[in-house]
Amino acid sequence: MNRNKICPDCEIEYLPHIEKCADCGAVLLSHEEHKRAQEEKKQLAEKAIENSAVVREGDLKWLGELYNVFIDAGISCTITSDAGCNKGHCRDKFRLIVSKEDLERARERIAEYFREIHPELRASHELAKQGKCPACGSPVGADETECSDCGLTLVIIEEEDQEEEGCGGSLDDRHLL
Repeated sequence: MNRNKICPDCEIEYLPHIEKCADCGAVLLSHEEHKRAQEEKKQLAEKAIENSAVVREGDLKWLGELYNVFIDAGISCTITSDAGCNKGHCRDKFRLIVSKEDLERARERIAEYFREIHPELRASHELAKQGKCPACGSPVGADETECSDCGLTLVIIEEEDQEEEGCGGSLDDRHLL
């Protein structure tokens, strides 16, 4: 029986006495535990999503990354797409779908994951809470939309979907997390 351990994230095999992955820090699993975890992930990925809701729309690469984050967190999800127009004006539109029951948990996991990959945002949020510009630290009023010292835009105003000329389709909104 092989007693070596496997990293559930990197798939790297380690000697039995090692507890954590040297690359990513994940807790290592026995071969049996790893096999069970892989089967659970596969079942989550194949599970039909009833009463579904769109949690994100956008780039396939980013949605694919979030898909893996959700599956690792035990959130069943799928990616769907609408083909763009045949005139070449519109791009394919991709959506990450979860059940309505998992929608809030999925949104929280996205925010958590975004903070994991962009740790510098925590400091920016703290400065903003203190009424300071996240870029330069200068004091800013609660109703200001731009820092008077460095020019940083402090408020993002989302615009309504616009009809794309000649296609009848709508443009993707760009959202910041």
